[in-house]
Amino acid sequence: MAGLFSAPPAGTIVPEAPVKQTDQTPSLSPEGCPSLLVHELSAGYPGARAAVDSISFAVQPGESVAVLGPNGAGKSTLFKAIVGLLPHHTGYISLYGQDCAISHTLIGYVPQQERVDWHFPATVRDVVMMSRVRQIGWFRWPRHADWEAVDEALARVGMADLRGRQIGELSGGQRRRVFIARALAQQTNVLLLDEPFSGVDAAAGEEIMAVLDALHADGITIILATHDFHLAATRFDKVLLMNRRLIAFGLPRQVFTAEVLGQAYQGQIGLMMEGQQTVVIVDEHGCPDTDN
Repeated sequence: MAGLFSAPPAGTIVPEAPVKQTDQTPSLSPEGCPSLLVHELSAGYPGARAAVDSISFAVQPGESVAVLGPNGAGKSTLFKAIVGLLPHHTGYISLYGQDCAISHTLIGYVPQQERVDWHFPATVRDVVMMSRVRQIGWFRWPRHADWEAVDEALARVGMADLRGRQIGELSGGQRRRVFIARALAQQTNVLLLDEPFSGVDAAAGEEIMAVLDALHADGITIILATHDFHLAATRFDKVLLMNRRLIAFGLPRQVFTAEVLGQAYQGQIGLMMEGQQTVVIVDEHGCPDTDN
């Protein structure tokens, strides 16, 4: 049978080594397979057109991928489908070769906005422990191993010293690091982060990115949605550009061309030279903001 990926639209950049299949449903062994495989995924919300339309890509273990696209491009919908928050989708998603229906414990998800009562008397350590429910089981007390996983995750994001602090007392950047720790406490090798820099200042954003750089160096697969072209070009292995469908997926220098960016932003983008760097200017005024 032909390769897993069908012929892409003109201008689309596909992974250098597409995964092959021998059956209609991909069947991959954990060893040597992508950390995340998405095949012909379409997803959306009842009563609306699909926010994600027939997207296929594969992320290899340890890669860092920046996901870009205009407001309303479907980035958040893509992430929600991957982690199982949109069960009614078509296509196929697997993590390390396991169907997403049984593999959600293999992925850590940091949504764009956390629905949290910041006045609730929960400590940083308590919030991170919430992610261990699948491992602990309902109506059971955390074990020593669970607390060790929580403390290790907090140490990895530089928040161990504040583990006893009430969550509402933290700054915006510190809160984001706590929620990255909550995802890591699942002992995952894949992190999905939806606009983690939204609402934090530049200094806090750099602290978060330093944490992600360290996790990447440790072999964690990082997939992050952002609107920051410079960040994507300088701090990530690959860029996935989308606007409901996949526009391009490849090295930053392959994706950041006038032709490819024009397909995603449809004339709302300009390129200018500043010294030896290319500056991308995007006008998203008036674009729908129903899904980032």
